[in-house]
Amino acid sequence: MASGQTVEETYPQTLWSQNDTFIMKHKGLSTPFYFTASRKDNRSPGTDAAIDEYATIYYGHDSLRLNYNNRIPYAHIIYLHFASPKGKTTFRFHFNEVAGYFPDDYIKKNSNNVQYDIPEPYELANIIWTLSPSGERAQDLNKASDYYKQVVAYFKPYKNHPIFKKLDFPDSLYAVKYYDFRENSFAFNMKDTVPGSKNMQLLFNGPYYYVNGDALADSSLFGNLKPLVEDFAAKSNFRQFYKSHLSYYRKELQRQKELLPVKQMWHWLEDQFPATQYNSYRIVSSPLIGGSHSTQNYASPYNGKWFSESVMFICGTDRYDKVPELTEKQKEGLMSGIVFTEIDHNYINRISSKYANQIDSIFGHRSVWAKSGNSSEFYYSAMSVFNEYMTHAVFCLYILDNYDKQTADLVIDKREDLMVNRRNFIRFKEFDSALIKLRQENKAVKVVDLYTAILQWCAKQL
Repeated sequence: MASGQTVEETYPQTLWSQNDTFIMKHKGLSTPFYFTASRKDNRSPGTDAAIDEYATIYYGHDSLRLNYNNRIPYAHIIYLHFASPKGKTTFRFHFNEVAGYFPDDYIKKNSNNVQYDIPEPYELANIIWTLSPSGERAQDLNKASDYYKQVVAYFKPYKNHPIFKKLDFPDSLYAVKYYDFRENSFAFNMKDTVPGSKNMQLLFNGPYYYVNGDALADSSLFGNLKPLVEDFAAKSNFRQFYKSHLSYYRKELQRQKELLPVKQMWHWLEDQFPATQYNSYRIVSSPLIGGSHSTQNYASPYNGKWFSESVMFICGTDRYDKVPELTEKQKEGLMSGIVFTEIDHNYINRISSKYANQIDSIFGHRSVWAKSGNSSEFYYSAMSVFNEYMTHAVFCLYILDNYDKQTADLVIDKREDLMVNRRNFIRFKEFDSALIKLRQENKAVKVVDLYTAILQWCAKQL
C-alpha cells in the first residue's frame, strides 16, 4: 500500500555505474527498491492506483517511467523483462485497485466534518431488499413504521418485477447477501438519462468503489443486478417516490444530528487511542434498517499525506423516539451506542492485533465467553469475540465520561443486557465491570493502555 511519502532522487553514483543493478522508486516507497537481472526476485513492489501515478526505473543514467494507465479504481500490473551481461529477470510492478479515491474539493469540504445522509441509490437498494422474498421473511428490518407502510403501498404494483426473483435466498445466506446488496449500492451515484424522465442510470464513478464483500462494488450482488435495479427504478418511478419523501428524510437526518454527537465520540476516541486519526465521518442510514449495522474505512492521498474517512451504515432514530418515558439525554446515549460501537472498532481492532497471541489463547475458549445462537454466531474467531467485548465495554467508558450518573446507569444496564441476553456474549457484564474498575483506579491512563490489565483479568476467568 502507498505511504504517501516521496523518495528523493539521490542515489549513489557508484551503484549507477554497476552494469547489473536497477533502481526503482515511486511516491509510495520511503526507500529505493533495488533489483538485478542476475537474481530472481519474488518481491513485487507497487503502490495504489491514483490519477497521474507513476514509478521510475533507473539503470545507470537511463530511466524508464511506468505510468498507471488503467481507470480508477482498477489495478494495473506491468511486467518488464530485463537482461544484462550477468543474467535475465522479469520485473513485476503493480498499481493496486483502490477502495476509494477522493477529489481535492471533497477533501477540502469534508475535512473535520461529519455528514449525515440517506443517499438515493442506497434507499433504492433498501426498498428493493425489503420488498424481496428474503426481505419479507426477515426479522432484522424496520417494519413497524408508517414509512414502511408507504413503501409497501407505493411499490405493490411492481412486486412482479424480475429483480425480486434474484433476491430469494435461504436463511443460511441471508446476512451475506443482505450486506452484499445493501451496502454496495452506496458505491453508485444516480443520474437521469434524460432530465425529468423516469429513466435513470447508476454510475460507478466514485468516490467509493469498495464497500462490502470480496470485490469492488461493480462486481457485487448489487453491481451484477444493476440493469434490473435501473429497470425497476424506471418502471416504478422510484425517483418520484424519493423526492416526495425528501421532507421526511431531512427531518430524520436532523434528528440524527440531535441524537448522535459524532464529533464528541470522535474526539474522545482519538484522545483515548491517539495513534489512530480520521479526517472525516459519514453517517449513512435508511429508515428501513433494523439492527444490522456496519462500517467501512477509506483513505486517499492528499498533499503528500492521507485523507481518511470512516463511513457508518445505521438505522433510523425511531427505535428510541417512540419510547416516551426516555429523557432526551437517555435517547441520545442509547442512540449513540449504535454509531459508537461501529466507530470504535476502527480504533480497538488495530490495538487488539498487537495482543493476538494472548487473545487467541484466552478467547479461544469460546464457551467461556459466548453461547451459541443470535449474533454471537457471526463472530467465529477468538479475536472477533474479544473485539466485540472490548468495543461495547469502551462505549460504556465513554458514557461514564460524558453523561450524568442516572443516564449512564440506564444506558450501561441496557448495553449489558443486550450483550448478555440478546447477543449471547455471556460474560460481558463481568468484563464490563472489570474494565470500568480498571479505569476508575487509573484515571490518568488512556484506555489504550488498559489492554494488558484487562487481558490479565480475562486469563483468570478460565
